[in-house]
Amino acid sequence: MNDNIRVRFAPSPTGFLHVGGARTAIFNWLFARNQNGKFLLRIEDTDPERSKSELSEQIIRSMNWLGMISDEPIVYQALNIERHKQVAQELLERGNAYYAFETPEELEEQRHIAQRNKVPFKYNRASLSLPRETIDKYLAEGRPYAIRFKVPEGVTEFDDIVHGLTSFKNSDIDDFVILRSDGSPVYMIAVVVDDHDMKISHIIRGDDHLSNTPKQILVYKAMGWDVPRFAHLPMILGEDKKKLSKRRNPVSTEDYRDNGYLPDALFNFLTLLGFAPENNAEVISRDELIKVFTFERVNKKSAVFDMKKLNWINGEYIKKAGIPELIGFLRNSKLSRELGIDLSSISDEYLAKVFGLMTERISTVNEILEYGIYFFKDPEIYDEKGLVKHWTPEIRPHFADLITKLNMSEKWTSSELEDILRVFAESAGLKAAPFIHILRLSVTGKTVSPGIFEVLEILGKDTVLQRITNFVQKN
Repeated sequence: MNDNIRVRFAPSPTGFLHVGGARTAIFNWLFARNQNGKFLLRIEDTDPERSKSELSEQIIRSMNWLGMISDEPIVYQALNIERHKQVAQELLERGNAYYAFETPEELEEQRHIAQRNKVPFKYNRASLSLPRETIDKYLAEGRPYAIRFKVPEGVTEFDDIVHGLTSFKNSDIDDFVILRSDGSPVYMIAVVVDDHDMKISHIIRGDDHLSNTPKQILVYKAMGWDVPRFAHLPMILGEDKKKLSKRRNPVSTEDYRDNGYLPDALFNFLTLLGFAPENNAEVISRDELIKVFTFERVNKKSAVFDMKKLNWINGEYIKKAGIPELIGFLRNSKLSRELGIDLSSISDEYLAKVFGLMTERISTVNEILEYGIYFFKDPEIYDEKGLVKHWTPEIRPHFADLITKLNMSEKWTSSELEDILRVFAESAGLKAAPFIHILRLSVTGKTVSPGIFEVLEILGKDTVLQRITNFVQKN
């Protein structure tokens, strides 16, 4: 491994793993693998009120499902708080930070003044000019304080791997807090300290962090530390060109797992949200993505989350997957429990036959249950339009005789059943199609299915005959 290349994905356990976060993790992982470096995971759990251990476990579970496991033990940021405080104190001693004694009420008044003047709020640096004697007096009194970083004059610029040379005027940067009045470190100091201590060489994250970068670079420089390279990725938008919202689309990685998407398919799809392979290929294996990944082909503009494209890619992966793998995904499906289907009582042999017939027709594993529920449950209702169209006076008198003929089948194979039906229809002086339509409706409850004779073979003689009997009694 190239020990000089070290990247990290650092989610906060205040919610599920968002697909946008998953895409960021994927770009980190691909870059590390392409450069023969290391991919690390850090859980930023320093917010005691919002960080939940079960959410940390959910994030790690989602990462494992996507096949991205940290190359070193997972770092939990909360365990490093004393180290963060130590560095904040060191910045104070170096003169790069200072005590700020303003009360919350005084700061709120400063914000109101800024609002009245219609200018952005910026801390007025009142505490920076306090004499040493006053500071010592306030400290001796036990007056609450925060520690603020003293932003120097000048310009902070860096060569962003995606966006190129990026610069910020330091005069536009507030003297940001690095230690709160309760003694807890803030994100801005914690992330720099942890990235330095973890020897992170490249920080790859979303564009929403771009404004944090100059502040973090200033902390690196104040501590005399090497500054890592930065790459800020384009945001992911919904099909309406607005920020992805769970009101319009599933945004949790686990939602896609539960909805029947394969991990490699979602990995492939998310990679294409911002990365354009040279040949515009859309179905690309993980190994191939590692080979071709380069930031030179990462877009600067936001990517659009296209559900149709995801469904198509997932369908392609389903076609290529092994049936035992698909059976495994199906058995873990939450949808089966919601539909009241006990998959534990159904053999792998039976499920293999169902997948063999349905694989070319589905774009998610769950569609086996959604579109092919008749493989697992007797129909309770029948398509109304289908009944009107196909359950005709012309067919009804002959249907019982057809069932008698089917009951005489010895092999119960699709070819034998088709022969029986076509011979019967001919002998009755009718076309085979009307019998096929009503047979499908009576057995599946639907007007659309794979080849009905293949369906009959899979369901088995007893199930088929019982369903037809139920249909005739109800209709």
